[in-house]
Amino acid sequence: MQAVVNQPHTQNTEAAYFRIEGKVPKFVIMFLESAFKDSLKIEKNETEDDEESIRLEDWDWYKEITASMTPGDAIKADRGLRGWTQKVLAKKLKISVQNLSEIERNIRPISREMASKLGKVFGTSPSTYFKE
Repeated sequence: MQAVVNQPHTQNTEAAYFRIEGKVPKFVIMFLESAFKDSLKIEKNETEDDEESIRLEDWDWYKEITASMTPGDAIKADRGLRGWTQKVLAKKLKISVQNLSEIERNIRPISREMASKLGKVFGTSPSTYFKE
């Protein structure tokens, strides 16, 4: 799969163009869609893996970021990728904004039940939000 962004000039900015090839994770596509809207073009290549390609999960910087990411960070990132406010997510989870804020700041622990709710709301694995 290939994601290409061709962002035209806008006032006081330069045109942006970049290309990502290989296996593009769903969360990257979601971020690009939210950030670049109509300027994003996604093409699926019929060829198999490129021998020169490196899976995102194998990059050292990705491993470092995910290793240091707390469950609260993951919630904040997933919420941000969707453009949701804390109020929107709290309503979907049926909790108060204050509770969500404490969860995102890692003050309030995430129960298995809450991890399950988060997984359903974001369409991801509950294990992303629950650490033993």
